Amino acid sequence: MKQGYFKNIILFFLFLVFFIPFSASSQKASAIEIKYNDQFRCLDNAVAPLNNLLDIQTFLNCNGFNPGPIDGLSGSRTDNAIISFQKTVGLTADGVVGPATKQAMRAFSTTSFTFTGSGWGHGVGLSQYGAKGLTELGASFCSNTSSCTSNEVVDYYFTDTGVSNLSEISLSSPEIATDSNALWVGLARNAKSINLTTLPSSSPPMLSICQDGLSDTAGVQVFLTSRGFEPGPVDGAFGDKTSNALKNYQASVGISQSGSIDADTLNKIKSEAASDGSCESVFGPLKISGGATVNIISNGNGCYFNGHPLVNRSTASCNIGISWSEGGRIRVGPREHKHGVLKLRSKNVSSGFHVSLSVNIEKYLYGLAEMPSHWNVKALEAQALVGRSYAVYQYLKQNIPSQTTSLDAGLSASRQAYCWCHIGSTASSQYYYGYLKEIAGPNWVQAVNNTSGKVITYNGGYTQSSVVQAFYSSSTGGKTNNNAVGFGSATVWPYLQTVDDPWSVDNRVGNSKAAWSYDFSGYQLSKNILCGDTPCFDSITDIYVSSVAESGAAVEVTMKGFKNGSSKTVTKSGRNIKSQLGFTSHYFKTSSQSDISNLSIGPITVNTSTVSSSTGTSSSTSTGDVAQYATSTSGLNLLSGAGLLNNCNETSSACQAKTLTREEAAAVVATIGGVSLDAPNAYSDDDQSIYQKAINAIPYYGSQVCIGSPFQFQPTETVARDQFACMVIKSIKAGSTTELSGSIDKYSDEGASKWTNEINILAANDVIPACSSIQDKFCPSRNISIGEVAYIVNQLVSKSLISSDLFSSSAFQEGWTANGSEVVEASATAVANPNAGNDACVPKDNTALIINSVLDVQQFLSSNGFNPGPIDGQTGPKTKNAVIEFQKEIGLLADGMVGNKTKDAMRAYTGCRNQNVCIARDNSNAKLDSVADIQTYLANNGFNPGIIDGEIGSYTKEAIKAFQRKVGLIPDGVAGNRTKSEMKSYTGC
Repeated sequence: MKQGYFKNIILFFLFLVFFIPFSASSQKASAIEIKYNDQFRCLDNAVAPLNNLLDIQTFLNCNGFNPGPIDGLSGSRTDNAIISFQKTVGLTADGVVGPATKQAMRAFSTTSFTFTGSGWGHGVGLSQYGAKGLTELGASFCSNTSSCTSNEVVDYYFTDTGVSNLSEISLSSPEIATDSNALWVGLARNAKSINLTTLPSSSPPMLSICQDGLSDTAGVQVFLTSRGFEPGPVDGAFGDKTSNALKNYQASVGISQSGSIDADTLNKIKSEAASDGSCESVFGPLKISGGATVNIISNGNGCYFNGHPLVNRSTASCNIGISWSEGGRIRVGPREHKHGVLKLRSKNVSSGFHVSLSVNIEKYLYGLAEMPSHWNVKALEAQALVGRSYAVYQYLKQNIPSQTTSLDAGLSASRQAYCWCHIGSTASSQYYYGYLKEIAGPNWVQAVNNTSGKVITYNGGYTQSSVVQAFYSSSTGGKTNNNAVGFGSATVWPYLQTVDDPWSVDNRVGNSKAAWSYDFSGYQLSKNILCGDTPCFDSITDIYVSSVAESGAAVEVTMKGFKNGSSKTVTKSGRNIKSQLGFTSHYFKTSSQSDISNLSIGPITVNTSTVSSSTGTSSSTSTGDVAQYATSTSGLNLLSGAGLLNNCNETSSACQAKTLTREEAAAVVATIGGVSLDAPNAYSDDDQSIYQKAINAIPYYGSQVCIGSPFQFQPTETVARDQFACMVIKSIKAGSTTELSGSIDKYSDEGASKWTNEINILAANDVIPACSSIQDKFCPSRNISIGEVAYIVNQLVSKSLISSDLFSSSAFQEGWTANGSEVVEASATAVANPNAGNDACVPKDNTALIINSVLDVQQFLSSNGFNPGPIDGQTGPKTKNAVIEFQKEIGLLADGMVGNKTKDAMRAYTGCRNQNVCIARDNSNAKLDSVADIQTYLANNGFNPGIIDGEIGSYTKEAIKAFQRKVGLIPDGVAGNRTKSEMKSYTGC
């Protein structure tokens, strides 16, 4: 019995020795089943507790910011996770969970909302890009179906209206139809001082200053100064110089030479001053010749002058009028004025003085900067009609004829208090820029003159003396808004109805706002959407268009989320959301499944012929359009090697993304054409240009018509694609190069260009680069890039149409080469480059990956492009399918189990295949101070911004978004400090 018991003990011992190690070995070799602890269940962030460190760790763990052990104890991993979260949402990364960080935690969501939209502006009345499209592309309802007239355009956008001459209308204030300076345009409100300079400095005009409220002494000094009697400074102090000057005047007019200001002398001076015409001062104007810069300053009791030895330094009224002699102009602030009279007024003004320009309606139109001057004349005529109608409407609405004088506009006390004007000068009314707009290009002034005195009229209500309030905006989303949708008006005006506007978003009109998008995180939305002065939500969970207009514009937007731990729903108007989120229009829809918008986002291609559909209505075709900017490094090397382009120290990509200047164009076409460079000097503004010899050849051989600059060349201005086509052909005809033969009408969008014949010649020789994925699109008014010019040169040489020997020497400067070749495109942007390469892979570093839980696995999968569904720490079908997808890519057994081999593969995973090689770039010293710098950086690093023009257009914005997505920032398209910091640290690898 004892022997059997001992035998059993031995057997049990042997069992422990052999079975337990075997069991342990089997456990190690199998996949570790990850258990989930209910203690760490993830709640909705908006209601998750954030009362202690354990709560904070739980939040961080649930949202993919690994805090290490969830134990309620502080440590470096928890601190780093907090800092990582703060960086993600744009807070100060201090590792402290204060009120701002808690608010961000409640609002945080990995879900982002995308808003897609179209158009720019309120969408009421005339669509400017629509007008451009109608005049360039035509429509079936126009007499010429290939190009509508300006009258047909405004008749279409303003229902049941006509065009009439002002002289034929019975106006409540008829002065607006005359040559008088009846219209008062508000330039500044409540100014404390202004600075005024006469121009041009080479031949300055005479300045005439009329100031009300002068003392008798100061007034007499003004009078005597203007007539050359030298009374000394105009300071209101009567001294010997004033007395002697007065005696000389008295002698000249045959009155007693008392040398004092007696009644007879005063009456004589005022009588003589009155002959000078209307003036705010009874002593007449102070006349200053020889050029002047004067300051007008309000001291609370009135106004005084300084800056010139002749001006009045004593305080008098701020009721001032300033005029200048014919042919001259003045500069006040950023504007220059050639026409009208400058008016300063302080009556009924709360502080300082208001500044207005009293000007003739037609001369006012010369300075109206609401449409690019290089657009076709018929579109500009339509703009002149609506601009004039809008101004006349405002004049008739504000002007009170019984209170109008030769010196003052007839304005109510409230209007005087507001601006002393009939119309403003900013975009809230109409943007007036003055003389600089007048000389911006010949087409605009021609359009104003072609429509002189004409306005849009309607035989019904909501007008002023039958003149309509002609609203307009840049573009729509495909249909115009009526005024109730556009402005929230209670009543729809009969001539402001919704009409189709497909031309506004047509591919061929070049509207950069035909389609736009904005990405927002839930946190960004919750911070920016306000109810009063405070955020409506702590966390937004959904946002969608819940009511849409016939035009496609968003009428109402509904938001759902949480506030103070409770669910909440808020509905706002589409116009309000547009304003709060900074959209360009309220033609938009959201990515929410609840969104009911039927808006079709452009761009499209309009079929201008009538097509009958099954429903009996006309229809239009639509296809996608992607802008293209061709490049040619070979062509660039020819141009730069010959010194025909300004030096560029960037990569070939960035150098070719710059816009061509006029001086560079002159050098290029002179070389292409083999034109002689011995023409006489023709312009006064090109003396500093190294390309002056080529510029002189432009008018000598008749090429100045291409750019419309008969008097000034403006060397640094840009060149449009059709202008460059014209310059090339005319230079070839004038020079020694063999003329190009053939002509093909290849394009559908160049009908309004003056240079259709030249474009067709280049098209026949296949040397023009594509501007779009739409094959029949030329983009005549788009600025030509250096890359496109390089492409043209390369085509001309490769087709033996010109010899490469033309570029073997230079008459202008030493040749140069770009600092690096073309950059491989790093990410898709809104711009297509026919020469773009493939994306280089940026490897991920997963070597330190910790995989102890299902949550860790989900975080890896999500970060590396395998969608595991909600990151909640719970195994579900989505997580398992993501694991299987990863295993298939790596070449493991796809069983959905995360065993040791799978874990090792996860740590080794970079997301890159072996054949992808990334060449690091050093951007640490990148210059990022201006928009042009940002564009240059983007081009150098493969994020195509279109052309480098110094303006944040849609292409540049989409390129910034592409970069932000690449480096894990919120893609808002704004190059702020965080984005710039990432740009400097970005290597591309």
